[in-house]
Amino acid sequence: MTAAVAIPLTRGVRVAASARRIQALVLRYLLLLRRDASRVIDTFQWALIDVVIWGFLTVYVAGSGAALQNPIAIFLGAAILWNLFFRCSQDVSVSFLDDVWARSLVTVFASPLKVWEFAAAIMLLGLVKLALTLVVMAAAAWALYAFNFFTLGIALVPFIANLVLLGWTVGLVSLALILRFGGRWGILAWSLPVLLMPFGSVFYPESVLPPFARAIAQAVPLNHVFEGMRAVAASGEVALVYIAPATAENLVYLALASLLVALVFRLALRRGLLPKVH
Repeated sequence: MTAAVAIPLTRGVRVAASARRIQALVLRYLLLLRRDASRVIDTFQWALIDVVIWGFLTVYVAGSGAALQNPIAIFLGAAILWNLFFRCSQDVSVSFLDDVWARSLVTVFASPLKVWEFAAAIMLLGLVKLALTLVVMAAAAWALYAFNFFTLGIALVPFIANLVLLGWTVGLVSLALILRFGGRWGILAWSLPVLLMPFGSVFYPESVLPPFARAIAQAVPLNHVFEGMRAVAASGEVALVYIAPATAENLVYLALASLLVALVFRLALRRGLLPKVH
């Protein structure tokens, strides 16, 4: 009887301790953001620049008489969604790079913090910054071009969720490569998401791609997300034919990325690589 009661209590204590460690790490990164103006500027400047540039392009296309249905939603909506994916991916890897640059990796992992807790914390941080970025971009689109991103409605929610999953996956892959090969690979935090862009059908339909590129695009969740976004902009309805493959691919890729991070961390601990990452 006593042993049966002790097990759930022990699990409860462990879960509570993990939750506190994750909360503390998220708070740590948020305090860094609040106290450093350069981090705030970096969070919003590229998103705002994209909204302005693609907004002007949208105005030009709409005024030129091009036969596009709802061009504002297609181009400006795509710019906003792309930035959500990019932000989610970058925040995971750049949060890790912050500790690399500060030479605090050993300090962080000398604590009882587990690898999965660290990953959970930087993913949650990415969600917070993603929400802030979405609000700022949506406000800029409305103020400059009278485009209300939220009129696309709840139909975009599953696509945004898939962008978050893919962003986490790309961020974790970047993190693993930086940990394995050193801080000089930090450029991956910015470049790796962009490598998917040509096959992601972000600002053009998949049909314009050559055959070999279409085959690659079918394995890239971005392609399904942005094709689905254009379908939502045209009809206002959720297209399950895009959501299903995007979700399936994202779940597989996220599981593989998590496994990669776990293996690389195990290798780093075994070989003593953490102090050498700079």
